[in-house]
Amino acid sequence: MINVQSIRSFKALKSVEILDFEGIPDLIDDMLEVYSKSYTDHNFSFRILLPRSKDSQNINNLTKKLGLQIQHDFLIGMRKHKLKPRVRELRYIHDENHFGWLLIDPLIYADIV
Repeated sequence: MINVQSIRSFKALKSVEILDFEGIPDLIDDMLEVYSKSYTDHNFSFRILLPRSKDSQNINNLTKKLGLQIQHDFLIGMRKHKLKPRVRELRYIHDENHFGWLLIDPLIYADIV
């Protein structure tokens, strides 16, 4: 079993909070830049914080859609840059108001798990 506290405290190369679809293009540009720079060193790590609500299923449904769009656009961007997808992911509850999504290189993943 993975220790969620160690995932929350993991120092990613970059962390970004996304609240709506308008922020996704800039997020994808950032992700691709970090991924291409860290690809050969196997040290890619990127944390995305997405909205979470205990009271509103609409917010949680929006978060699912945001996640799917981010995943799709990131994979398309990798193909455009001719990069092979070499990413593991950890999805977790980051805090009261955020879901966390940690994307990391498989070698880093092996060290965490």
